[in-house]
Amino acid sequence: MNTPRNYSGISTLNHWITALSVVAMLVFGFVAAFAPNENTENYIMGIHIALGFFVFWFILWRVGYRLYEGFPPSQGQSQLERRAAFWVQSLILLTLTLQVITGPLYIFTEGEAMDVFGWFSVSLPMKSLGVLHEPAESIHVILGTYVLPTLIGLHFLGAVKHYLTRRQETPADLS
Repeated sequence: MNTPRNYSGISTLNHWITALSVVAMLVFGFVAAFAPNENTENYIMGIHIALGFFVFWFILWRVGYRLYEGFPPSQGQSQLERRAAFWVQSLILLTLTLQVITGPLYIFTEGEAMDVFGWFSVSLPMKSLGVLHEPAESIHVILGTYVLPTLIGLHFLGAVKHYLTRRQETPADLS
């Protein structure tokens, strides 16, 4: 594992693509949960699942790349802030990995296929592992409803704190 001094351009791009796709997935998931009727819920879940197909591949790439590249050392932070940042970022990546595994798992263990915007379908014959359906669904829903939004909120607050404290430093301090 490399230890970069700063985040690379690829890491920055990965971060923002991940942020946008995760927010979209969360929004579609929440909107489907509160849909006024079953037809609307199914339509929105179809978008959530289809988009999830692409998010699956990107998240796997993102996590693999972060593991390969490592986290750059934090500068100007206390030991507690460094540890908190590391753990929140690591837990976000772990949670995203679990999300992209449990989502398809609970579809496939019910004997269903992932319809990707009507372009193609993806199916794995996992109905015989139906005993995993309910746990995968529960994990997916709990992580997406409570854990991931909490971690994103903590990450956002840490970023705001970092931004505000860094802006108070003089340019000479940053070199």
